[in-house]
Amino acid sequence: MLDAAVAAFAERGIAGTTLRAIAKGAGVTPALLHYYFQSKGRLVEVLLAERVAPFVAVSAAPLLKPLPSPRATLRLFLETHMRNLAANPWMPRLMTREVLSEGGSLREHMQAQFSAVLSPKTFMLIVAAQQRGEIRTDLNPVLIGLSLISLAVFPFAAAPVWREVAKATVRGAPELEARLEQARRDTKPNTEALITHTLALFDSALEKPHAKSKH
Repeated sequence: MLDAAVAAFAERGIAGTTLRAIAKGAGVTPALLHYYFQSKGRLVEVLLAERVAPFVAVSAAPLLKPLPSPRATLRLFLETHMRNLAANPWMPRLMTREVLSEGGSLREHMQAQFSAVLSPKTFMLIVAAQQRGEIRTDLNPVLIGLSLISLAVFPFAAAPVWREVAKATVRGAPELEARLEQARRDTKPNTEALITHTLALFDSALEKPHAKSKH
């Protein structure tokens, strides 16, 4: 029933989803759903405790047990968070609807979750990495953190859009069309390629800028 609720909330939003629709998606009667959860509000509370909280815990794990290198910890956090998103495709869609959108019913809760765990620890790691000379110091630590989260989340949240854009971009180029179609069918390698690509951007974007040539 929780799986059906997550899927429905991610697709239609919490306000736009009825208990009857969730019951239908779960293959149970509305009466049974009401027996377990009493109300949609109570169902959302259970969902936060049994789906969202474990998700946050997985992503936060590298931050709670940091490696000796702050930069390496940040990189592991980025990879872990992306793998967590790939394993839970409902999460970025739910975030888009209920956190990023004005009036989202989970915004306050998720802000508290991220403010309590992810945001301050990520910020401190970025500052520590800058102080140790592991990453460039000419960038704002807060904006670096925002960029890291954007790199991790946006490809999953916007997957239907960017895949259609990619299809239009390669149309007329048979070899590229074939590669895109193979990536679409083969989810796991596609995810691995995305993670590898994002980590490469992380590695290159945070390198200290090369000294300007005197010539």
